[in-house]
Amino acid sequence: MGLEKEAGSFDRSERPNNRVIVRDEKGKQLSNEEIVAVLDGKDRSLSRKWLNASDRVAGLFVMDIAIDLRRLFSVGINSFEPEMSDSTIEKLKSEGWIESVNVFGTCLVAPRGLREMWIRGLAKAIIDWRITSNQSRTFSLMDTLAISISENANLISGSIRAKLSEEDSKKADPIIDESLKNVDTFITLQAGGFIQTKGETADALEKAEQKLIDLLTAFDYENQLVN
Repeated sequence: MGLEKEAGSFDRSERPNNRVIVRDEKGKQLSNEEIVAVLDGKDRSLSRKWLNASDRVAGLFVMDIAIDLRRLFSVGINSFEPEMSDSTIEKLKSEGWIESVNVFGTCLVAPRGLREMWIRGLAKAIIDWRITSNQSRTFSLMDTLAISISENANLISGSIRAKLSEEDSKKADPIIDESLKNVDTFITLQAGGFIQTKGETADALEKAEQKLIDLLTAFDYENQLVN
């Protein structure tokens, strides 16, 4: 992870049908002869240009997700804060939604069967989430290197982090802390190419998905205020 100077380029020379339109300061399109005159003594290519050097960041992308289990699978029916119409509330009740109370007030909770289906879909969507790079003309694989899961949000940011390099202030060393208590960290095989790790496994993402499913399933959505 670091910050470097790099001169970018604009290169379309591999496209034989590439057409470049040049206009003057008034927006009038220049003829071929006028374009040649403009390029005289300069870089004569309109398809390949070097850009001024600028800062370029290289590193790993870290994303945090927090799931509020108190709100998950429930909708409020507080008459002073109406989120739904009376007809929608009655419709949900007829479909098996359960009237309950959470810290935000009276609510309707999705029935167990529906919750189980949604939990699997939610866990799958979170683990399979991907970003794509705009630095590649065709395809750039952005692998997931590690996933940390915990019920303590304060520990998550410490489990996957970066530490400034003592030798170069413009660089940082990525760290995956595998020893934090109350944090389950799942490390893929690809992580070893970027970070010093010990516990990488081929099925890390599958284990992370199952861990999410277990945590989301174990929460008592229907009796949140029962001691």
